[in-house]
Amino acid sequence: MRLRRPLAQLLKRALPKVWSRSLMAKEPFPEFEPLVDWVDHRHFEELDSTQSYVEREHESFKQEKLTVVSADYQSAGRGTGERAWHATKAQSVIMTFFFRFPEHCESDFVNSSAPNVTKVLAVAAVDTLEWATEGQRFGIKWPNDVVCSGCKVGGILARAVPFNGRLEGIIVGIGINVNTTQEELDRIARPVWPAASVLSLTKRHCEVPEVRRRLVGCFALHLQRFFAGGFAVFRDRVNSLDALLGTKVWFRAHESDEFECVYEGIQEDGLILLRRDGEVTAFPSGEIIPPPAGAK
Repeated sequence: MRLRRPLAQLLKRALPKVWSRSLMAKEPFPEFEPLVDWVDHRHFEELDSTQSYVEREHESFKQEKLTVVSADYQSAGRGTGERAWHATKAQSVIMTFFFRFPEHCESDFVNSSAPNVTKVLAVAAVDTLEWATEGQRFGIKWPNDVVCSGCKVGGILARAVPFNGRLEGIIVGIGINVNTTQEELDRIARPVWPAASVLSLTKRHCEVPEVRRRLVGCFALHLQRFFAGGFAVFRDRVNSLDALLGTKVWFRAHESDEFECVYEGIQEDGLILLRRDGEVTAFPSGEIIPPPAGAK
């Protein structure tokens, strides 16, 4: 195994003792072959959190590459907000990506596109899961969930890292329940959109390393399209996959502004569209929440 830095230096930086370079399959699928050299995939048996690791170490990565950090197990996995992410060892896809927008991308494009990376990764996840299950339908629930049959299968967590006065660096992580058993899922308290796995939904056992490699390849391909055409390239696909499209939801724009509306999807710049009292308004952010007590 070839190390990127001398072993003594790695130990000095207190990196996990057991780690390896997880090489991409020689032919994960033909379209990915031209991008293999762009990807630096590092796989660990155990980390505290792939997200935390990348946040600590991203400055040491080769900045021109798409770096992927994955693990069989996380001792302190992170979800959105202050939530923890729990996953059984070696039964889930757990990974975090780091990349920087290419220098040729204009700053306005970079800053407006950064918030849409999660949606691009969500599309890659759906493509991967439908490939792994040979056609089971999966979807996306705004803003960062991968869903199927009314259940949550995966989640995405992201942050931007400023470089050169713009949101050029992106850290985006994903967790997908692949072979998690129903007994283990029942321990996750989710009254709305309960937790599920590929196994619990399809009774199909998937090879996690193969799913992981496929997801890396799909995301790498989608990123190249994203750099060239922005979110507009993905907008129709995202809306076609959106589990909330056309449904009534309760939306919290901020703490003092909650209202019922119809979710109308996402426009080409990534803003969500909500219909309220006959008018459609675009929102850059917010939260879809359970209806308040007594609401019809």
